[in-house]
Amino acid sequence: MKTEALNTLLLVLAVMASAMLPCTSQAGDYKPELFKSVKLIYAEEFEKDGPHKNTMQWEIRQNTQWNVKDGVLTGGIATEKYQKKMQAIGDGHDGTRPVIWIKPVPESFVVQMRIRYNETSKKGRNRGSLLDLGHHVNSFIFGEEQTKLTLQKKKKIFIKDKFFPLNQWNEVTIEIKEGVILIQVNDRREIIRNPLVTLKTDDDVQQIDFKGQDFGTVQIDWVRLYKGIE
Repeated sequence: MKTEALNTLLLVLAVMASAMLPCTSQAGDYKPELFKSVKLIYAEEFEKDGPHKNTMQWEIRQNTQWNVKDGVLTGGIATEKYQKKMQAIGDGHDGTRPVIWIKPVPESFVVQMRIRYNETSKKGRNRGSLLDLGHHVNSFIFGEEQTKLTLQKKKKIFIKDKFFPLNQWNEVTIEIKEGVILIQVNDRREIIRNPLVTLKTDDDVQQIDFKGQDFGTVQIDWVRLYKGIE
């Protein structure tokens, strides 16, 4: 009898543990709108503290500083020495804003994340907080009064009001394929249809760029990347 009770208890604990597993472990949890299905190809929850070193999926740019602590990846600016070095040669990529890429990504994909862009009291060039789908191809710039989407540097589309609030955590889902982007930030959702929406470029490898405010930080709690299947 004791053995049966112990086995039952172990079974209950196993079921409870399975239910508590993070949803990153299961690709079928997300139901896309632009695709028939999705395949999970990368998930990250930043479980190991220390300097961010995943060079297989991430590329740190402009000598900016990216570190993991307590399950959160935080990106900050480059050292003052590096900034002055680049400024002395007239290079605007001077590390005064945190920059990192996820690379490679499929030409049609879904990305989900919990993320925040933080401002500080120190101001620099007013370039906004940027999220690129493809390098300078489909570029979101998040601001306090509006969000601007620039397509291939040719067309600007505006989303009014505080669509992506700064200085707070935001739950973000983006689906993209030829001609259409679906973006949801917290409980607000927008669909942009335009023939300039694409991830087909001269570059063989596609990417997602994160660029923070000048002298600000970018924080990512978790991210999931799926391939869209039509």
